[in-house]
Amino acid sequence: MKTFLFTTTLLCSVSTLFAQTDTRVEKSREIIKTMILEEGIVGLSISVSIQDSLVWSEGFGHSDLAGKTQIDPSETLFRIASISKPFTATLLARMYEEGMVDLNASVYDHVPNFPKKKHDFTLRQLAMHRAGIRHYRGGEKENKEPLSLEEGLRFFEKSKLRFEPGTEYGYSSYGYNLLGLALQKAAQKPFETLLANYVTQPLGLAHTLPDTAEYENLTTSGFFSSNGKGKIQEAEYVNLYMKMPCGGLLSTSEDLVQFGNAYAQGTFLKAETQQIVLEDLPLPSGKTTGYGMGWGVSKDKKGRAFWSHTGGNTGSVCRLVVYPEQKMTIAIVSNTFGIDYLKFIRNVFQISNIFLDTSPAK
Repeated sequence: MKTFLFTTTLLCSVSTLFAQTDTRVEKSREIIKTMILEEGIVGLSISVSIQDSLVWSEGFGHSDLAGKTQIDPSETLFRIASISKPFTATLLARMYEEGMVDLNASVYDHVPNFPKKKHDFTLRQLAMHRAGIRHYRGGEKENKEPLSLEEGLRFFEKSKLRFEPGTEYGYSSYGYNLLGLALQKAAQKPFETLLANYVTQPLGLAHTLPDTAEYENLTTSGFFSSNGKGKIQEAEYVNLYMKMPCGGLLSTSEDLVQFGNAYAQGTFLKAETQQIVLEDLPLPSGKTTGYGMGWGVSKDKKGRAFWSHTGGNTGSVCRLVVYPEQKMTIAIVSNTFGIDYLKFIRNVFQISNIFLDTSPAK
């Protein structure tokens, strides 16, 4: 594929909500514009909500290298990569509330054909990355085949557990694929149907759906890769359908904020269920991991609690952050992989601080 040099024309933006007198937005826009130029980002969308109301939602750049189609934060679909995991954890929580699954049930209760390992492990352990299932190897992340969840087990089903379940933390996207399959088997319905019935439709998330690699009738962001120095090209083809539970969903920044707000407001799950999801249970060693069920659980440098997840996949880098005490949610999604991941996260923290520490007029 051809490569292209990044130009400032990509800084054109579509804003569904932009208060010109809000200096928080002005300062944050400068951070976004600088990052886009320095990292060679083709298109990006950001949405910020405080007290369940959008205070800023804006699209930057384009969904094509020709610069013809602008990003719209309310409609443009991005790959949200591992931000799919909080959605799967939320589905697990809803099915738990409905009595459809037991968090402490063995995965073999629902997926009996999964090869037996030295140790048993539970749905809760899968959701907390404590089951010992391995993560990707080599080029497995860039699967190109249209595989089902069950067919996707072939990549890791013969691998040994990395550790005895419950004794350690080991991040595993494959573990979330297995969790999604277990939920599918428990309900005898497709994972995407369950997600729609129990999570996205009840929350009104009309623009959150599985990435089936069929984009003809969808408003997608396009998918690109950058070398971080202005060289951009279209990302290679991948098929993420088998990765729905761990990293195969599409969404908009505004849908992600609405999803985060359901946790910030505590209005979707029962209070006791949300506490289970967000509890960072200590390991047998006494150490905590900074991860509950599908959510990172931490505090920032100023001691403010926040819940978050970051995602990175072919054609995307993204982050969702919820500050529960301040009732603030921020979602930022880009369509360009290969950028400085840590700088991306630092910039989100910087923007979060601007909105948390600064009044609109300052």
